[in-house]
Amino acid sequence: MASLDSSQSNSSITSDSRMGPYLLLILGIGGISTASLWARLSEASGMELAFRRLILTVPILWLFRAGQHAVAPPLSIGRSAILISGACLAVHFAAYFASLARLESVAVTLVFVSMHPVILFAIEARKADSIAKGKLTAALWGVLLAVGGAVWLARDELLRERGDLLGVAFGLLSAFAMVGYLLAGRAIAGQLPPSVYARRAYAIAAAWLGIGLFVSGGNLLPLTPLEWRIAFLLAIFPTVLGHTPMNAALRDLPATVISTAFLGEIVGASLLVWLFLGEIPPSGFWWGGGMITVGILLVTLARRDS
Repeated sequence: MASLDSSQSNSSITSDSRMGPYLLLILGIGGISTASLWARLSEASGMELAFRRLILTVPILWLFRAGQHAVAPPLSIGRSAILISGACLAVHFAAYFASLARLESVAVTLVFVSMHPVILFAIEARKADSIAKGKLTAALWGVLLAVGGAVWLARDELLRERGDLLGVAFGLLSAFAMVGYLLAGRAIAGQLPPSVYARRAYAIAAAWLGIGLFVSGGNLLPLTPLEWRIAFLLAIFPTVLGHTPMNAALRDLPATVISTAFLGEIVGASLLVWLFLGEIPPSGFWWGGGMITVGILLVTLARRDS
């Protein structure tokens, strides 16, 4: 069984032994940054897009594993962590879109959703020993800088926002759900090949989102050829090449590093939408984007040996 697990891990497209955790982070940030670009081209709701990208990713990852002639590990391995991870991912998406509907500002919603690095840092700091605590100071500055960059980008919208408390609550719920998603992924890291873990977690998340759409009367499947293409693009780029490499990097890097790296989507998405759709970034983009980028680097360097 040990040799089988080893061959499965080495054959995965997201194996850190081939690409290294830092390359996985770069690939993941680039992948998740495309989500806003594809979503701009769609007329579907955010919940519909989230469900479709996840449900289409499951067979894509399964076909990849089948092409490698790898035997799937038993479903009992890491079952509890996978169930928690999938449920948290579904809550993250659902709460994010609920917050967006209440606050009516993408930038403001992102500020509250982007609090997950702070929450994760607090959790990891409590568990750190006396030696590790010395490295946490630099990591803390990195987390605060990255989150501060997100706030800076949204400063104009924050001043104009009327402040719907329920919208704020949904945004923070989305942040806490991301914490659960990453901690569950970290707990199971090394027990399953990344593509297998991701496929199973995405399936659980898609099931919960599908139930939510069915109850609310949403469309589970795309209604036009364009929407089908967008759904596949969302599955391939921000999910297979975005979330999945991030999950793979959890095998070697602390959850705080991955969490902070997710904030890179704010920078990457703004650049891609500007380059391809001509939407000019907000006035604070260069300062805010720079703060986020430097913050990610600080956290990664400070926690690279943890």
